[in-house]
Amino acid sequence: MRHHCLQVLRALCHLRIAQPRSCHEPPCPHRIVKFIPYIRSGSFDDIGPERYMEDEHIRMDDLSSHLGSIYNFPKPSAFYGVFDGHGGPEAATYIRKNMIKFFFEDVNFLGTSEVDNIFLEEVEDSLRKAFLLVDSALANDRGVNSSSGTMALTAWIFGRYIQIHTSHSWF
Repeated sequence: MRHHCLQVLRALCHLRIAQPRSCHEPPCPHRIVKFIPYIRSGSFDDIGPERYMEDEHIRMDDLSSHLGSIYNFPKPSAFYGVFDGHGGPEAATYIRKNMIKFFFEDVNFLGTSEVDNIFLEEVEDSLRKAFLLVDSALANDRGVNSSSGTMALTAWIFGRYIQIHTSHSWF
């Protein structure tokens, strides 16, 4: 038992220990270990009693890998969106296909590795502007049926923080 305890302590502390007297002696100094969780998600679509599927969704479990080195987000960073279409699928599909453009390219979305109140306010302001851009683009795009609309629910994860936003478009 003593030998097993020694092996566990060595593995946990990554230290070379020379014959400790007992398992109760702390063999390693206090360390701060930086733990970065890995986010994984799944999704399922169910049309239910409806005749046509009008809904879309987006899942980005690692936002940095989707955007490349354009932005320096805290780890973990993720984005999720559910677009509940009505009056046809066009508006929900349009937002899903153009999400990167509206939410990152067309607004001044600042990326940083530090999350503080200023960053969170900038994210909120950027998202408000992005949803207004989406409304304007949908209203002006002749390829989108004018009777189509969508409700959008987005969730952003930045480090320890999560921001949830909703918006509604009807044309």
